[in-house]
Amino acid sequence: MKRDELEKRVGELRAVRERLTGELDKARAEERDALIEGSKPGNTSAAIATRIGIVDEALAELQERLGAAAASAERRQRTVRAEKALEATAERAKLARAVDDALTALSKAWPAYQEAVRRDLGATSAANGDVTPIERGLVANRQNEVLVRTLVSAGGMGLARALGVETAIRERHAITLADAEERVAESLRTELLRVRADSPQPNVAREARQELEQMEKAR
Repeated sequence: MKRDELEKRVGELRAVRERLTGELDKARAEERDALIEGSKPGNTSAAIATRIGIVDEALAELQERLGAAAASAERRQRTVRAEKALEATAERAKLARAVDDALTALSKAWPAYQEAVRRDLGATSAANGDVTPIERGLVANRQNEVLVRTLVSAGGMGLARALGVETAIRERHAITLADAEERVAESLRTELLRVRADSPQPNVAREARQELEQMEKAR
């Protein structure tokens, strides 16, 4: 029987027991009165009492089945909750691996980038490149402004705070490393145009000056 059927049957048997209890009280009263009057009492109360005992046994069995059904339902609910939580955990694990991979990649790429900046900074500056956006990336043993600025640009202040980074840099002032390098590259392209603008060839010089003027207007 299903749980709702068990509960329905328990309710029915309780109603039967209540009715039988009333009948038992009535039968006992009648048998008592018969004894008082000197008549032979009937045996109705014994039969009803036996019937009540059987009903009680049936109720006990149904209650046991209900308990088993409730325990089974609870196990099913626990199973469903655990399975759903396991699925959610698997999805989080994918994100966790992505975070781990990103941090591992950062731990390898950042020192390599710093070394490249250290190696190339002098030559870039000598070529009249504007190294201001990246030169602070060489700072060691304290908060690195270039890396923090990139961090804020990538993940906002929420990510910075999650990593325990306190900084005055805000998102509107933050730029990525790629953007910083693009600024350096732009300054070098400007230098190349200046070199061409000084060319003894009139056409080359004129074209370069026009490009420089366009760049100035675009800023």
